[in-house]
Amino acid sequence: MTESSIQPEINAPAKTDKLAIQFVEPPAAVTQQSATTATTATTATFATSATSVAPSTIIWTPRFIVLFALTLVIALSADSLLTQAVLDRLFRETWVSLAHLLPAFVCLLAIIIVTRSWWIRLGAIFASIWVLFISLNHVLPFFRLDPSSSIPSLLNAIICSALFGAYICLSIDRTPFTRWDIWFFRIVLIVSICAAPVIYIATPADSLTLNTIESDLAALGLILALLVWWARPSCWKMRPGLALLFGMLPAIELLLSLHGIGTGATNLYLTQVSLLCFLLGTMRLLKDQLR
Repeated sequence: MTESSIQPEINAPAKTDKLAIQFVEPPAAVTQQSATTATTATTATFATSATSVAPSTIIWTPRFIVLFALTLVIALSADSLLTQAVLDRLFRETWVSLAHLLPAFVCLLAIIIVTRSWWIRLGAIFASIWVLFISLNHVLPFFRLDPSSSIPSLLNAIICSALFGAYICLSIDRTPFTRWDIWFFRIVLIVSICAAPVIYIATPADSLTLNTIESDLAALGLILALLVWWARPSCWKMRPGLALLFGMLPAIELLLSLHGIGTGATNLYLTQVSLLCFLLGTMRLLKDQLR
């Protein structure tokens, strides 16, 4: 009896503690749930705010592309008009050619100054020599020369050789040398050494003159200059723009040398287009060196 009367008094505090725990725990769970809800709402508010504040993306066309395209379009249109003006004898073809060569010469001088590559600098020097001699070749009609003079053919040989040297140097820079590139330059070296003796032996005796040999060497220089860019896949892979633009110059010159093509207005217009391609190539090369 005594134990039964004391036992409820001992167990009473335990029940009270359980009841206290039950009353204390729910507010904590409610607080945690409220904090989670507030955090989610704050995150959603910041995301919505960031989405609304973020500016829209604007795609800008680089200035060089605009300048390049304007030069191409305006120059092609001007060449067409100037060709007609030359045919109408308003002025000489020399001034039209010099208008293309002068900007190219300025770009080459800038390349020599700003470039850090010795291959590019050497190629720009050879190209500057090419510009000077081809300008001299265009000025020759102002002088009275003997029809049998070897000066024009000698100038052509120098012009094509300088162009060939410039293209070799410009195409080597930052271009990986594959097995084909190594064999290509070996073949070019052999052809360059053996060209003059082979031309001398293969030319008939009645037409063997210094002018003939120099003209054949000039044609060979143009062919090799074209192959330096267009016959090497590494150039098309690493520098397709320069390969196309610089290769167009000897390609058009060789096309005009074919019988029945390089006459009249076609000859004049395509000659200006070839010089324009060289000018665009020097602009692209200068842009590449300024990076």
